[in-house]
Amino acid sequence: MPQPGRRAVPDNLDPLVDTLSNVVGILVIVVVLTQLQLGDALERVAEIDLLRTREERAQGLMPAEVDALGLRRDALLRRTDEGVEESIVLAEETLAALSEVAEVKPGKERRSMAELREELAESKIELKDERAALEQRGDFAGDLREVPKQMVARLPDPQIVQGKESWILVRKGRIYLADREKLFDQGQRAIGKVLEGAIQSRRVRPDEFDTVARYFRKRDVGAGNFRWRFETKPRNQVELEWRSLDEGLEYPGLGSKRAMRAWLAERSPEIDFIKFHVWADSFEAYLEAREVIEAAGFRAGWSGHELDDELEVPLRFGPAAPEVGPIQVD
Repeated sequence: MPQPGRRAVPDNLDPLVDTLSNVVGILVIVVVLTQLQLGDALERVAEIDLLRTREERAQGLMPAEVDALGLRRDALLRRTDEGVEESIVLAEETLAALSEVAEVKPGKERRSMAELREELAESKIELKDERAALEQRGDFAGDLREVPKQMVARLPDPQIVQGKESWILVRKGRIYLADREKLFDQGQRAIGKVLEGAIQSRRVRPDEFDTVARYFRKRDVGAGNFRWRFETKPRNQVELEWRSLDEGLEYPGLGSKRAMRAWLAERSPEIDFIKFHVWADSFEAYLEAREVIEAAGFRAGWSGHELDDELEVPLRFGPAAPEVGPIQVD
């Protein structure tokens, strides 16, 4: 006969065990999720703290960087007479001009290493010659300091006057009369013919300078005993070339020579001023020519050249310079 107390307790406990297992599993999952969320929160807090530290450090450095940039700007502006706005406009114009420069085609203007070395050797030779000439002039100036003042020729102080400049070249002990106005007119016409488009746009490419040089070598551009020569190495320059050094006048009796009288008759002492270009081997001839010029009522000035120097003329594009302008005479 079954006992009365056992009827209240079920014989099978499996449902209770299943329920407890489910509760424990849910608690485990909740703990795992909580740990994952807590770890992610800690990483975000650490990242936010790092970003806050970097931001505070950057804010501390910004004033110093701003001050450094300000000092740099002031240093750049001190290199020019322009203000900030003018400098910005100038920089923009420079960038625009650089962007318009035509690109050099490969193989056209690229020079070989041998050509560069040759140019470097020529530049070294020119530098050596210039130093030697400078030392020579220094020695000459030192010698003059030892000469008694009463034995040194004194010239009047130079003056600036308005007039036209005429050239007389004195070289190899001879006097060469030049038609300066006609020379410049011929050169201006030739360059304008070759570089008409480039001059109008005010952009001249390096290969166009070479074209001018070739044109001057093939064409006889000049007047009288002189013609123009255009050189591109070591720099772009215009030189006066002599057709013959035998065409000059002997300086004894210069004032009575027909060519000299005709040259002076074409000029007026009121408007024409004589510029002598004197080479180091012809100072006596220059003194004789200057006496003739001054006896005819002309004012004059002079500049000296070394024996191997040629007369160089600044390269100029655009309209011809006015014939009448400021001239230095002594």
